[in-house]
Amino acid sequence: MRFLYLVFAVFLLVSLATPGSGQVRKHCPKVGYCSSQCSKVDEWSFSSDCKYYCCIPPSWKGK
Repeated sequence: MRFLYLVFAVFLLVSLATPGSGQVRKHCPKVGYCSSQCSKVDEWSFSSDCKYYCCIPPSWKGK
């Protein structure tokens, strides 16, 4: 049982380590772009108008 708690705690820490990544958006912003793979510096999210990911450059950050 302790092992399951440990696995769950590690999962939570990893999922919270990158805030904003993986959010679901209705539309990809004009400054963003649709791609099958985002750059390491870009913030990625899912979007209804992109087949794979909506990549947002770091200079924009949700303005």
